[in-house]
Amino acid sequence: MSDSERNSRQRSSQRATPGVITCPACGGPLKADSNWCPACNFTGADTFVLFPDPPPPLLPILDAAGILTDDGIQKIESAREKIGRRFPQFQWRICSVCLPKETSLPVFGFWLLNACPLHPGETAENRAWTILLLINAATGQAAVIPGYSAEPFLSSDEWKSILSNMINPWRAKNPVEAILRFLKCSRTQLELVWKLHGTRKPSRKS
Repeated sequence: MSDSERNSRQRSSQRATPGVITCPACGGPLKADSNWCPACNFTGADTFVLFPDPPPPLLPILDAAGILTDDGIQKIESAREKIGRRFPQFQWRICSVCLPKETSLPVFGFWLLNACPLHPGETAENRAWTILLLINAATGQAAVIPGYSAEPFLSSDEWKSILSNMINPWRAKNPVEAILRFLKCSRTQLELVWKLHGTRKPSRKS
């Protein structure tokens, strides 16, 4: 095994440690049963003060910013279902919003995951395995917010690397292609992690 493979395996093992999550406000490590962040004092209740309006159900594709065409939504849904067949434990959600530039997308996404009502057929366990791609159409920023069960599998640096593949199509004013790139690169990275770490859940071929 090469040094790079050994280091990747070590990082993957660290990511798969149960109960390790990060604070959406400061990025510091937390335990899954933590009620507040010891580094910045953030609590889940803070989000209800920051975002007091009732949120809608967190649909698989929630285009609140209106940046997607009907044809584009069909393409994204097809890609989302494909990665869902490959990795059935994860629940992929795509959400576009228009928010002020000072709004923290990780904190807003944390609020969505915790405050949005479950839609028909969705369970609390599904929500814990959700991977939310949140796009602020007003600023062009994007963030990935995983539920606490999904979070240990990829590091924040790996998600940032995946998000970087969205930059060129987004600048070309092609948000559909940007989202498709995200899903494709997510699949590639998860395949690598599972190959190195060997903890893949059985799934149907796609």
